[in-house]
Amino acid sequence: MALSIDSLVTDLMFQANAAIDQQKLIEGLGGQDVLETKQLLDVDRLDPRAEMELSPSMPFRRRGERRLMIIDDQVITPREDPQADPLIKSDLRAAKEALIKTMQALPVRLGRLFALGSWGDAVIVTRSARDLRGIALLPYVLDPQVDVDGKRRATPLSQKEFEAKIMAYEKRLEELDEQQILAGLSGVNFERRGELLVVDVLEADGTWDQRKSMLMETQLAAVEKFSLIPGAPSSAAKAAEPKKPEPAKAAAPKPEPAPAKEEPKGPPISAREVDGAVVLVFPPERFDLDVAAALGKKDFDQVLRRSDNLPGAMRDKIHRDGATWIAPLEFLSEVFVDGKPLTKAEFERDSQKLEGLKSLDVHFPRFGPVTLLEIAGKGRFVTTIASAERAAKLVAG
Repeated sequence: MALSIDSLVTDLMFQANAAIDQQKLIEGLGGQDVLETKQLLDVDRLDPRAEMELSPSMPFRRRGERRLMIIDDQVITPREDPQADPLIKSDLRAAKEALIKTMQALPVRLGRLFALGSWGDAVIVTRSARDLRGIALLPYVLDPQVDVDGKRRATPLSQKEFEAKIMAYEKRLEELDEQQILAGLSGVNFERRGELLVVDVLEADGTWDQRKSMLMETQLAAVEKFSLIPGAPSSAAKAAEPKKPEPAKAAAPKPEPAPAKEEPKGPPISAREVDGAVVLVFPPERFDLDVAAALGKKDFDQVLRRSDNLPGAMRDKIHRDGATWIAPLEFLSEVFVDGKPLTKAEFERDSQKLEGLKSLDVHFPRFGPVTLLEIAGKGRFVTTIASAERAAKLVAG
């Protein structure tokens, strides 16, 4: 597929395991006739290295979230030198409205407009301010010379430092609430369209000065408001908030009994005892970065549910002695080697190969060292089980 510099990209990141209504997608992008003039790029079918060069989305994108890029080379008049000329003089207002219409009709987590060959977005549309900040912090988290505190180093980070920054990324997103994130916007356009948050740097006539994209990214990322401890409420943001007068004290109402907490839906985790140790076997719907972080802290209360139906004695053993685990992996780029997302070529080159099985020691963000397995006929998995052959037999059933 030939991709031209300055082609306009409509980038759609769908919610996890969302069903994509093809007809609504076609209608949102202008109809079948209009869509036939564009190229549709299914990012998940690319080599992960291609996405890293084109427009990286890890670790922002979570397990089960699909990504489609619709590329149109007819909207923007190509510039002679995009690096020297930051002005795109084409009117992008219609493309912005088409993006919003698509997101209103489909379960899209985040949508963007940008130009191939240039860094920065013209329009970002999300359903949460946290995602606005998350996408803006990608340059921070992927830059090998920027440390966990957002400070630029003269030399690249060590593997351990880079992995620590990757693990801190999700925690950074908890430091500011929606009001604090949006309060940092100045000199860019912001509006609400129902549940959608729309931020853009288009001029009144729809043209785009890409230098403003850097301003938007900097304001949303708010690196200067990082907490000393990743994940703690930002002291800089708190200091900027005006103090509210304390309301007059009134008699405290009698507290009502708390409603019973409803457990999230999803299939149960299965557990088995192997050589006296408990092994947790995760279905795809029950494993993500938050679960990995809880496993790393041995916080099994955050992992196990009543609906998992594990015997009481086994639960006691898990809380007392811990447990090993195995979980499916969708993308190779979800794990890291030497501080970089793993590629298919690297896995094929470096993995140990046995009959029907390939294995490689990797790093899983927010957890730590694990073994990556590719099991013939079953797919890819990450595990803390010491024996790759035993893990493969466990999956085989």
